[in-house]
Amino acid sequence: MKVKALQTNQITAIFFYGFLFVSYWTIGFYLIGQTSITSDESAYIGAAYSYTQGIGLNQEHPLFFKLINSAIILKYFPNYEIAIPVINLVRGEENIEARLAAFNVGYQMLMMRPDNYHDILYSLRISYLFFNSLFVPFLYIYTFVVRFFSFRVSACLGILYVFSPSFYSHNFLIAFDVLVSVYAFMTIMALMAFLKNLFVSNYRQLFIQLILFTLISFMAINAKFSNLILTPIILTSSLIVIIYLFKTNKKDLAIILLSFSIIVFGIFMITTSLMYDWAFRSLPQQSIFDNLNRYFQGIFFNLSTAGGVREPFWNGQFVSMNSLEYFSKIFWFKENPGLFIVAFLVLIIATRRMKIQRHKLYEFWQNWRHPHNLWQLSLIILGVAYPAIYFALTYRSRFIIGYRYFYPLIIFIYFGIALLTVFIRHKWQQYVVIGSLSLYVYLGILGIPQSLSYVNPLWTQEKWQLTDDSTINWGQETQHGVEYLLTHHLLPETNNKIITHQTFGVNINFTQYLDILSQQQDYPLDIQSYYAHSPFHATQSDITKLSEKYLLIDSTVKQQIAANAHNNPIAAKNLELLENNSPIYSRNDIIFLYQLR
Repeated sequence: MKVKALQTNQITAIFFYGFLFVSYWTIGFYLIGQTSITSDESAYIGAAYSYTQGIGLNQEHPLFFKLINSAIILKYFPNYEIAIPVINLVRGEENIEARLAAFNVGYQMLMMRPDNYHDILYSLRISYLFFNSLFVPFLYIYTFVVRFFSFRVSACLGILYVFSPSFYSHNFLIAFDVLVSVYAFMTIMALMAFLKNLFVSNYRQLFIQLILFTLISFMAINAKFSNLILTPIILTSSLIVIIYLFKTNKKDLAIILLSFSIIVFGIFMITTSLMYDWAFRSLPQQSIFDNLNRYFQGIFFNLSTAGGVREPFWNGQFVSMNSLEYFSKIFWFKENPGLFIVAFLVLIIATRRMKIQRHKLYEFWQNWRHPHNLWQLSLIILGVAYPAIYFALTYRSRFIIGYRYFYPLIIFIYFGIALLTVFIRHKWQQYVVIGSLSLYVYLGILGIPQSLSYVNPLWTQEKWQLTDDSTINWGQETQHGVEYLLTHHLLPETNNKIITHQTFGVNINFTQYLDILSQQQDYPLDIQSYYAHSPFHATQSDITKLSEKYLLIDSTVKQQIAANAHNNPIAAKNLELLENNSPIYSRNDIIFLYQLR
């Protein structure tokens, strides 16, 4: 009977994780088709193309995931000829030329053949969706194969991740923000699982876990240089464990782990060198040391950009604040509101349970030096090491790139909430938490059409009044504004003072989308007349004096107008006009089309 019950539970679990996996891909496919190219994607496309030519660009991130896109370009889009500039990086200095070069190459590739534009964007985005989706099978493996998570914790975490507007809005983008957080989390959990099972699993099982850990940590460290935080955590943990094994007369296991660690470190070095060797193969100096030097150049280039100060938009102004101040202000409006309900309920249940079992907690602290308790405490410290170090390094930073900057912390917040479900003991508690998670799923589904611009109902004003966060406006709605104009035949062949525009600074912007879509739809346009038209200047152009019939702007432009309204009469006049007139088209409170005459 127990065997049958176990089989039934596993079948149920397979269907559950299958549901999460299918949901993840369904949301991803939908958003791939709904989201315009975002600010950094063209740079990573340009970098991937440059690697096909052996002249590497965009060294501020490791190469692994861009090389995968490079392979896709070689396989499916081989017939492009774009000149790649050779960039010389100076260690410790930000090089604007190096930063812009990849953007320009990506721009040329996307604009060269409008018929391929969407195919390139879709195929490269899907590869990122694939790697981000591996979080779901990871949960299944480490619940039923490795047996590290309880099903309750794993299921809760899976739901929080799959239906999180923070993560599903970015999981398909050609960017590293979800990758860096998810693979860092998986690395820490895989290391904890290995250490937990170190004395209870046979060598074959431990070897399989080590292989899994190695693959996961390789992808984590190669997602973004910020994940080098993992390196001292892994090295310190490995060193402590090996010393402990030697001291407890488990020398065979200690030697195996030490040998494996040395081999893996060597493989990491060689693999990194080979990646750079292939990406820079058309350049001189191709020794392993030259390639590792390029890796370190990328680290220093990345560090040189992180010292900048950015003033986020808040309460009508661009205000200087650090990361912690920023996070504490917008966290409540960027998360699925069901998260707060789930967190509140499990926290109440956990607090009540801990009060009942406080004597056990007291005994644990009284006997923390006991080997078993010390081992458990070590695992807890390991579990919080990454988010603690990440927080310590960033909370004072004024280099605020948006809410996505906090994903490495948010995934651990989700895990903390899921972990509290272990305190559930009664049926009614299970039903309450299941009900709150169902509400979380429902509210998460409702938020999908907002995509990157997601703001929950707790924020009652227009989105542009919240922040200039790159997870609110990253250029993701531009295509829809252009499609509206073409679908309703509002644009004549020549732009003779028909439309003026200003939107977020993505190099595939309004006019570029107009160029691409008009060719795809056989919509007759003298596109050069649209390229040649002067753009709208938010704080210099009086909207009432514009001779154009239409004005297309986005939330970023509205923020610029609002922030300057108190000391710029033109901005004040523009803000009043925009507040008193409704756009003839808007989407997600991000892009707005006004008819002026």
